[in-house]
Amino acid sequence: MAPNNFSDIVTFVAAAEAGSFVGAARLRSMTRSGIAKSVARLEDRLGVRLFNRTTRSLGLTDDGRIFLDRCTRILSDLEEAEQSLSLGGGEPQGMFRLTAPATFGRVIILPLLSEFLNSAPKLRAEVSLTDRINDIIEDGYDLAIRIGDVRENGSLIARAIAKQHDVVVASPVYLSDRPRPQHPDDLVGHSCLGYVSAGQSRPWRFIVDGEPILVRPHARLSLDGGEALRDAAISGAGLAFLPGYAVRKDIEEGRLIPLLEEYAADPVPITALYPTRRHLAPKVRQFIDLLASRL
Repeated sequence: MAPNNFSDIVTFVAAAEAGSFVGAARLRSMTRSGIAKSVARLEDRLGVRLFNRTTRSLGLTDDGRIFLDRCTRILSDLEEAEQSLSLGGGEPQGMFRLTAPATFGRVIILPLLSEFLNSAPKLRAEVSLTDRINDIIEDGYDLAIRIGDVRENGSLIARAIAKQHDVVVASPVYLSDRPRPQHPDDLVGHSCLGYVSAGQSRPWRFIVDGEPILVRPHARLSLDGGEALRDAAISGAGLAFLPGYAVRKDIEEGRLIPLLEEYAADPVPITALYPTRRHLAPKVRQFIDLLASRL
């Protein structure tokens, strides 16, 4: 990349973050007209308009927002690379972008990430907690947590960090006038809460007579999030099949009662995925190590 091309990109990012050419001029120690010429040169080279300009405001176009996101990540990586070399490569710093399933993220990731950030003052984090499967490469994540089997992918490295134990639970209110199920076959006579992801209903996994079985109970109510399933179960809406870490406190405090524990299936893997890189950034390596050691 030619030096002036890189300078134009840095100027564009400064203008977007400052919200004006005047603000960018102060950040870049340039004149306002110099900033405007640099942005115009970049727009001509890209063949798109990056800003909507008026006499009083400066706003990003849709193309501008997309380009800004990519440029910010690239500049953050460059800054981290430079700082890591000057500091010996051991201190987590820069922007750390990660994604994880919603319930696992709330219960497990956020407390550990807070601890990690407190130990790394030069690190910033951006987190997406969602049960949707984000594209790690396309969306620019440094790390993704997946629960369940992970497909092989040549552009990603997978590291197993823990296992998830699932449990059937119900509230004392729900069970007050119903018999407790003694066998997975008994689920037929109960109101069950379903978990739906990407249009697919998640099966309930058990071991019966030494053999794994999948049960897809007829769900009167289906939801697309673990938190909503937990809340519905506590309210007495029916039986739910949830990760043990998500309901451990509710079981301890009597809001939920575990069922069919003798038929518990083998736990499912929890995997850390990150893009294939020759040198793994300290922020990613150290956070994965922290997860693995605590889980």
